[in-house]
Amino acid sequence: LRLRAEVPLSELLDELSAPHPRYYAARLQLRRSLPELLADLDETHPAAALEGGPAAALGGCFGDPQAVNPVCYLGAGRQATPMHFDPSENLLCVVQGAKELTLFHPADTPHLYPAGERNSAAVYSLANLCDPADADRFPALAEARPLRALVREGDVLYLPCGWWHAVRGSEGRNLSVNYWFALHESKADARVEVDGIVARAAREAAALG
Repeated sequence: LRLRAEVPLSELLDELSAPHPRYYAARLQLRRSLPELLADLDETHPAAALEGGPAAALGGCFGDPQAVNPVCYLGAGRQATPMHFDPSENLLCVVQGAKELTLFHPADTPHLYPAGERNSAAVYSLANLCDPADADRFPALAEARPLRALVREGDVLYLPCGWWHAVRGSEGRNLSVNYWFALHESKADARVEVDGIVARAAREAAALG
């Protein structure tokens, strides 16, 4: 059960220092929620010339940057994000701590039960990789081929559109800043495939009630 709440930043930071933090700050749009932190993004660096992020240096690889950029995630206590995929390109930049990701190619979608919770444009799996019992409840998971990545402080991970991923933060405080992009025009075929997966997942979620 996940509940949404707005709390002062000081309360969030105190909670993240507790043995079992109750809070996880997800999808914080820095320009709206914490504009005072934008000054910490080095806009003079060649890789940060546009919107305080890497869009200028890497923009030729992607479509338009999303208006929400940059987006912050701040947690502790090995917080977990369930397996899902996003229909946008993503650069995940770890500023503090580390993030462990379990990744699946879009071709593994038939084995990943894509009919779970819908959150914004993301599509979630019914299976919980943190629950060993789900290996029995969802036997097709055994056919999927996971890749694992540890993204440490100072690392940047490119998460392609449509790739499934489950995320676990480090025990100590962990902070990442994400930049989202539309697909490059050369990836029009991928857009069709991702839209198809989203549509099928929506139908299956509706059928499950």
